[in-house]
Amino acid sequence: MRKESFDRASLEIVNFFNASKQQAYTTNDIQKIFESQREQWKIAQYRNYKHFITFLNNNRILILDTQNHEFHNSEKQILRKKSCTPFDVGLTVKKDGYLCNYSAMQVHQLTLQIPKTVYISEDKYEPYYENSNIELEQESVDKAFSKPQRVSRESYKSEYDGFRYVYLQKKHNSINIGITTMNGLAVTDLERTLIDIAVRPAYSGGAFQILEAFNKAKGKLNLDKLDSYLQKLDYIYPYHQLLGFYLDLAGFPEEKLKLYLDKKSHINFYQTYNLTNKKLNQKWGVFYPTGLEAL
Repeated sequence: MRKESFDRASLEIVNFFNASKQQAYTTNDIQKIFESQREQWKIAQYRNYKHFITFLNNNRILILDTQNHEFHNSEKQILRKKSCTPFDVGLTVKKDGYLCNYSAMQVHQLTLQIPKTVYISEDKYEPYYENSNIELEQESVDKAFSKPQRVSRESYKSEYDGFRYVYLQKKHNSINIGITTMNGLAVTDLERTLIDIAVRPAYSGGAFQILEAFNKAKGKLNLDKLDSYLQKLDYIYPYHQLLGFYLDLAGFPEEKLKLYLDKKSHINFYQTYNLTNKKLNQKWGVFYPTGLEAL
């Protein structure tokens, strides 16, 4: 009996994916591979890339991972190697993206937690020309931070391993500040990671996990680089005093904190959104949850 063309080319297909360093593939990636290789593999004309995906999954050359959107009826399909990690999957979906927030904390060993959510972001250039001369008022800050933090609705859950994938887009005056590569993964560097987790605590495990990260960063953190990144990112809110608050609680020397204290604004800022049982740190002008200072 004559073999089906995929079966005849099976060894070549296996060797192709074994030789590739890529750990995961979108269906679009698979379609491009199929179209570029089908002639060499002598695949029958009536076969298409969807048949190819079925063949790869049925023969466990790659494993089909279906991700279901958590807020509406849509899905993503990823083909992954057995050695593939959730980080590889997330960065395959967002090819220009990078690991951020809680995921970056894991890469930099700033947390002992192993969350089953992967955070991937990409930066979008959006100048703040119209906001550059805005004078913040305490009332508007109080109102903004009295509500829960808005979170991304671009969120999927994997049927393969139960991991959640949250895809973010961060808008800045300057993009790709502090993005590096570690172990082949695009990720925020240490300084950018600490900024991101302070700015968006809901993606970072909350106040106590963030303070633990600042504690673990001692001896490795470059405070001048941290300040430089904050200036380039050019936030409207006074994140210098929030970063100084964390650095102070983590025990950084007082002389190192002067750079941040000198930039303290007249605004009493917030460690996170929708705070209850809060206290005010007068030195830094930051409201924080009761008990945080005792960590």
